[in-house]
Amino acid sequence: MQASLITAGLIAGALLSAPAQAAYLPDETVRFDYDPALASHDIVGETEHWCMTLALFFEGGSTGESEEGLRHIARVVVERAKADRRKWGGSTICGVVFKEAKGVCQFSFACLPLARRTPRGGKMWEGSAAIADEALEGNHEGTDELIRYYLNAELASLRNVCMFRREFVPVVKAGRHEFFREATSAERKELAKAEFAACTRYTALLEAQKAKAKRAAAKKAKGKHNAVAKAGKAKAKQQVAKAAGNKNKPARTRLSRR
Repeated sequence: MQASLITAGLIAGALLSAPAQAAYLPDETVRFDYDPALASHDIVGETEHWCMTLALFFEGGSTGESEEGLRHIARVVVERAKADRRKWGGSTICGVVFKEAKGVCQFSFACLPLARRTPRGGKMWEGSAAIADEALEGNHEGTDELIRYYLNAELASLRNVCMFRREFVPVVKAGRHEFFREATSAERKELAKAEFAACTRYTALLEAQKAKAKRAAAKKAKGKHNAVAKAGKAKAKQQVAKAAGNKNKPARTRLSRR
């Protein structure tokens, strides 16, 4: 197999160096080995399974999420791929899992440095792979087909928690995550009017940050004012001292020439 790859590489090199008008005629003396093991692999399916397993492992498995929670996360990934929306990454599992826009990843682990998003195997990985198998085969027992979003409120910022409360309709809490569906226009209007503890806390946090920034700006302005005043006093003092020194100097007499 290695020899075949080397031969294929040589042929590709020859093609790249040949004139643009030259037609390629295959060399009948070149022998390509057929590898039945490779041909029996479903490369696309295995890649999609790998991407799903990564999502389950890093989004839930590595933090000790329950099996129920992982199944719900898998359902979200599958349903987003079925929806085939550009904003979610299109119609493939890998496209959804690794969707990134303006430096923000749809699944947070995908934006981690490579060393931190490289699985090390073990029971958590194996469990994630088994659930990925079932999800890709269409086994979504115990999950709701409408869920499209999920949130771990304990780890998320107040801003994100408030956003979820105001934009999406909660469906179920499974393990450490809450799962949501998209709201209708009418539901979104109602959610916008509703009071949520997370939003109240987020508003209070913003007000506290504004007040802190205002105090810092006032302190900076006061310090600048004091510095200017101090410099002015020092300059005035110097001028007074200079004037007093000039006053105490003996007067010079001008000699006239004869």
